[in-house]
Amino acid sequence: MTPSLLAQLLAHDPRKTVRFPEVPVDEALDALRRLHDTLHDPPPALAAPVTPAPAAEDPEALSVALSGLATQVWRARSRIIDPATGEPREEMKRIHRHIEGALDVLKQLGLTMNDWVHQPYDAGLPVKVLAFQPTPGLARDTILEAVRPTVIWKERLLQLGEVVVGIPVNPEDRPQ
Repeated sequence: MTPSLLAQLLAHDPRKTVRFPEVPVDEALDALRRLHDTLHDPPPALAAPVTPAPAAEDPEALSVALSGLATQVWRARSRIIDPATGEPREEMKRIHRHIEGALDVLKQLGLTMNDWVHQPYDAGLPVKVLAFQPTPGLARDTILEAVRPTVIWKERLLQLGEVVVGIPVNPEDRPQ
């Protein structure tokens, strides 16, 4: 069996004389070019994936990225704050500074977030109601919980908030 041209070129023992097969020059040059390209181009599996960053040309991608970032910072803040006191939990005070800093930067960019919690529910609010929950002690429909905040950037609605609305247990308790 005759070794391939590539095997002969990459032989480990350079002192060994190798008899090259009768190959047309054009084919040998093409094989050499393919070998050169293979060695100088990284394999596709090792190349870093190129993902275009959201740019001014794609405002939709930028909107999605900003609303996603705002939602994640809002969720982190809500986990840090003790709902009973409204203050950061003792073990989270150091992290709280960083989250508040991130919220300040988002505000400087013109981004506002509102979760509407403990506010009266109005059908005109920019929220999607996930559930209406009968709750004792309420005189009117009130937003009890937010799953996602409403995100507005420079007076443009980027994301509807998602909320749970508490309704009075007795329908007579509702204002007319």
